[in-house]
Amino acid sequence: MTEHIVKLLEERPLASLSKAERDFIEAHVAACSDCFRAYEAAQAALLLLRGRASVVATPPPFFETRVLAAIRSKETTPKRLGLTQLWETARPLFASMAMSIIMLLAFTFYGERSQPTAPPPDLALVNAESPDWVVRGSDDDDEMTDTQALEILYDPTIEAGDSNGK
Repeated sequence: MTEHIVKLLEERPLASLSKAERDFIEAHVAACSDCFRAYEAAQAALLLLRGRASVVATPPPFFETRVLAAIRSKETTPKRLGLTQLWETARPLFASMAMSIIMLLAFTFYGERSQPTAPPPDLALVNAESPDWVVRGSDDDDEMTDTQALEILYDPTIEAGDSNGK
């Protein structure tokens, strides 16, 4: 029961409790010293809050004028752009550029060492089915003209993979 009263006082302000809840609390605190202290603390807090809420704070004379004048003076004073301010502004840019360069150099040197360079493969060896006869046309080492190459490429009598044209 004690926890219920303390919990009730902690959850809601004393001023928002109903008459029945207040009567119940006052009946209980007459017999329980722990709840009595909690109830007294809630009453003291209520009195302090009411007293503080009744006080009206008035600003000193010309407070608004002085504040607005200070804001205007800050806005109108020109800001110097010195080297330190320039450095503070550009430092993140320089740092990111330096890190990018370092990473590119690391990838370049690491990539060259980790992968040995191999000569490019011979395309005829890669594709054993490549028709050399289409490009050359015959076993001679004579060069073909463009017309001869087109006739061989678009000859309807030659099927794919047929090296004799049959």
